[in-house]
Amino acid sequence: MNVKKQPLVRVLNDISQQGQFHFSYSSDAVRNDSLVTLSAQHKTVKQVLDMLFANSRQYREVSDHIIIQAPDLSRTYTISGYVNDRETGMRITNATVYEKQQFISTLTNDQGFFRIKLKSTDRYAAAITVSKDLYRDTTLTVHAGYDQEMDVTIKPAPPVMLAPVNIGVEKTWLGHFLLSSRQRMQSLNLSRFFADKPFQSSIVPGLGSHGRLDGQVINKVSFNLLGGYAAGLNGVEVGGIFNINKKDVVGVETAGVFNMVGGNVTGVQLAGVYNSVLDAISGGVQAGGVLNVVKGRTRGVQLAGVYNRTRDTLQGMQAAGAINSTKKIMEGVQLAGALNLSRGKVQGFQAAGMGNVGRDSVQGMQIAGLFNYAKTLKGMQIGIVNIADTSSGYSLGLINIIKKGGLHQLAISANETTLLNVSVKTGTKKLYGILTAGMNPVPDKKTVVFGYGLGNAISFSNKLLLTTELTSLNVYLGDWEHLPLMVRLQPALNYRLGKICTLFAGPAVSIFAEQDTQAKTGYRSKLTNNIGWNAGISIF
Repeated sequence: MNVKKQPLVRVLNDISQQGQFHFSYSSDAVRNDSLVTLSAQHKTVKQVLDMLFANSRQYREVSDHIIIQAPDLSRTYTISGYVNDRETGMRITNATVYEKQQFISTLTNDQGFFRIKLKSTDRYAAAITVSKDLYRDTTLTVHAGYDQEMDVTIKPAPPVMLAPVNIGVEKTWLGHFLLSSRQRMQSLNLSRFFADKPFQSSIVPGLGSHGRLDGQVINKVSFNLLGGYAAGLNGVEVGGIFNINKKDVVGVETAGVFNMVGGNVTGVQLAGVYNSVLDAISGGVQAGGVLNVVKGRTRGVQLAGVYNRTRDTLQGMQAAGAINSTKKIMEGVQLAGALNLSRGKVQGFQAAGMGNVGRDSVQGMQIAGLFNYAKTLKGMQIGIVNIADTSSGYSLGLINIIKKGGLHQLAISANETTLLNVSVKTGTKKLYGILTAGMNPVPDKKTVVFGYGLGNAISFSNKLLLTTELTSLNVYLGDWEHLPLMVRLQPALNYRLGKICTLFAGPAVSIFAEQDTQAKTGYRSKLTNNIGWNAGISIF
């Protein structure tokens, strides 16, 4: 056929005569007064009709009649076909084919074939988009209301230098376990397509109000009976067991077992067991019954029954029943039942039942039931054992070990009360701790003392120092149930004889909390406040 600007009814009559059949149609489906131009050779009847009506009509055969119908906008229709590589012609598997308005999608199979069922609407056209990782997105417009087949070719995207990205929720072990391979592939294909919706509900990922595209939606209100999977949240989300969001969460997120967020969190996360943020907390609270983990910076509060972990900087507070950990700077407060660990600088306060560890400088305070460690101490440590590589601060404990530039001495001395005393002094010249014990073996004056004290040393030269020490001593006079307390202040002048030996001597003041005592036979019978003396030698 080769016609130009001819009435449509005449062209249809010519086709029916060539094919020896009849057309049947209503005035709504075919306008007889339309003028058409057509050039066609060796085409099927359907191909010619599609050219005449621009793929906007449906056809049905009944005996020797072909019925031409307008699209039925009250039913569903199917779009099917194959997706091919434009350059190689190869069929492409696992490509996502979707319609944005109806939020319906599918993936091509192993032969590159797809079938997508759409609902008829008042629109006479639908936009079908094909997306595949490493390919350019391709969108085609199809006429709505009737089944049709189509082949789509997509072009590879040009190579680009990609910046490093964080591992997404789909690549975590929980993501592999809870999300199907089709959902993970679809997320990869649709990395540039996201939509905002006011509400969603789901039973499990993929079975909910947003269907297979649930991972591409940022919701305002989200309710997941068992668990949900979404692009993000800007409001409130409740999950019976879990919530998984690929991007940012702004608002409140609660789950019976765990929450996982691939982006930033600004707001509140509450979980019965576990909260995980693959980027950062930009301001808010994370509370988990067992564990909280943030791979980026935390600016806010982490509360956990067992363990909090921030793999970047903490600006805020961590409180855990067992362990808190930060990989970089800790600016704020760490409170733990067992251990606080900061691999970066500590600028704040650490308190733990067992120990605190600052693997960089500590500018603040560490308080622990057992031990504290700081690479560089610029603040204060309080614990039974305090350790620092270097220190310009203060360590208050029974044993204070400063590896470089610290004071570590063993002193042997005598005074007016006890003729033999042994003291271990550890810390720095600014402040050192003293563990001391002494005895007087003289009959009728037997005395045993033991206790703890603090000291300070002022250098006048390389050889001459002035030390001032204050000790609190328990006095044993033969009765362990009755131990009088003696407080002793003893300044002393120290003269260094060599690298490891120092002589010291000076006055002392002793004050007894109880002066009337019931001493056993052979022990000192009376304790009086006095001004006495102290002299001895120290090594190291």
